[in-house]
Amino acid sequence: MAILLWLGVMGFFAFVVAPAAFTTLDREAAGRLVGVVFPRYYLVGAVLGGGALIALVADRMRHLAQGDWLGTVLVLAMLALTLYAWLAVLPAAQAAREAVRRAAPGEGAADALSFSRLHRLSTILNGTVMLAGVAFVALEAARRP
Repeated sequence: MAILLWLGVMGFFAFVVAPAAFTTLDREAAGRLVGVVFPRYYLVGAVLGGGALIALVADRMRHLAQGDWLGTVLVLAMLALTLYAWLAVLPAAQAAREAVRRAAPGEGAADALSFSRLHRLSTILNGTVMLAGVAFVALEAARRP
């Protein structure tokens, strides 16, 4: 259940909130909004991921599911990627974006490139978490009679 909620939060932010912010607000304001939401987004993901992992481990221990480790690996990967995106990539991207904002006109190209790369990495990490979640849900659905 926590995985489905986690996927719902991620999907809502990725496909509703962020696009709405960038189509409604000017780019600077939309970036600030997304920058404020992202730490909370990752916090929710970490809490739901931790809860999902605890529930999954408890379920596996209760049923002594021998050899049924792929779901656990997927949830661990989801949680690890979320924590990495939150605690490493997000602060670096925010620092690069702030450096671009403070740069004099004609300067800040290196910071803009850094932000672009970090944004791409964040997108890849979040997409991978979503795909791993979908794979987990599919595995669990196939596993249950």
